[in-house]
Amino acid sequence: MLFGEYLVLKGADCLAFPLKFGQELTVTHAEKLIWESYSKHGMWFTVTMDNELNILDTNDTKVAEILRDLLLIIRKEKPALNLINEYKAVANFELNWGLGSSSTLISLLSQWSGVDANTLLKASFGGSGYDVACATAKDAILYANGKTKKEIQIPSSITENMLFIYLGQKQNSREEIKRFNGTEVTASDVEALNAIVQTSIQTQDIEVFEHQLNDSENIVSRIIGSEKLKDRLFSDYEYSIKSLGAWGGDFFLATCRDIDKAKAYFTSKGYEIMFTYKELIK
Repeated sequence: MLFGEYLVLKGADCLAFPLKFGQELTVTHAEKLIWESYSKHGMWFTVTMDNELNILDTNDTKVAEILRDLLLIIRKEKPALNLINEYKAVANFELNWGLGSSSTLISLLSQWSGVDANTLLKASFGGSGYDVACATAKDAILYANGKTKKEIQIPSSITENMLFIYLGQKQNSREEIKRFNGTEVTASDVEALNAIVQTSIQTQDIEVFEHQLNDSENIVSRIIGSEKLKDRLFSDYEYSIKSLGAWGGDFFLATCRDIDKAKAYFTSKGYEIMFTYKELIK
């Protein structure tokens, strides 16, 4: 999510990008329910369940319980659907990057079962649902109140000046959402963020776009009581720094005028995992 983090939970518009990274799910008939999840480094999660979806064996009880709850919802919504299968989920990215292993799981189960993705999301991970919507989007999306309002193409005059850098501190989105839900957000805050989003999708000028990034950072920083990332770590950086997602971890956005110089700057600061817009975004 580029704009609208946290405030999207209060009805504000958000602007979000679908990624080139994702997961695939293969389902084949089996005598008992076996689920295996793989990352680039091999199998990281497995669970076996009986016909009543009781957990028989697993290497991660917490993940297994979430998956079982999702399957129970599917069984309730689609009682004729056979759930006793062998499932294999394969992600083509590092899971600790925070690029949507949960949201793509929800999307895959929804696509396979025909159960509404928001129904599955509300009963499991929670959140606004923008990330689940991104899982099947072809372009950037304008999203609010549980629905994609429209898909948007961001001009290259802006995207060519974007660099996404991994901060290396994965955030627990569910915990951050719980903390935020007790925070006061006014109608004027939502209106201000919506105006920022509208300006950002209408401009082709990178400097105007950067002003929107900076204004968004100011609003969210004040509301959640967190120091802006640029002030905390990159005060000497010439252009804009924008936190993404739950703030404080995962990836952040840096604008630039020269990609190579920007890469050199963040490498000198110890941040070596980074992607251009074309490398990361669909």
